[in-house]
Amino acid sequence: MEQKCPNCKEEISQVEIDCENCGFPLSGTEKEKAIFIGRQISNKSKIGDAKESQEKAQRILYIIGGFQIINGILVYFNTKSIVDVTFYITLGILLGVFGYFSSKKPILFLSLALILILSYYGLLYLINPEFILRGILWKVVIIGFLCYGIWNSMEAQQLKKKNKFLDKE
Repeated sequence: MEQKCPNCKEEISQVEIDCENCGFPLSGTEKEKAIFIGRQISNKSKIGDAKESQEKAQRILYIIGGFQIINGILVYFNTKSIVDVTFYITLGILLGVFGYFSSKKPILFLSLALILILSYYGLLYLINPEFILRGILWKVVIIGFLCYGIWNSMEAQQLKKKNKFLDKE
């Protein structure tokens, strides 16, 4: 007669010592079972934290993408430079696209966004080193959120690889 694993709910046989799906110690002591459950709760929490930081990074990408588009429009009214307008609007659209796709492939698209933003900051520095100091706090916050989102995404990906059943939940 088949029964279900108390952790992942997969069907198991009565002779199994550990669940083949999740590794739950079926014949372990209550302490071993509690430790296992505690680890799983911690892993689920880390995956949830990663999702939350990914969503924050996504919102930041939307916001700075929107600011870049607005900046492009303002540049047009001030300088009438189509090259500058095209640059800022393209930058804004790319950041918005990276933000949108970051929910599907967070490591890839948050990394691309980080590379784009760092390249933009590098370009600003080449144009005029003083530009990099303007709004330095915001620049640090943006880079920090993107790095944190990438880091958490990588950690969540590793946890899901080690605990494939967590990916289903």
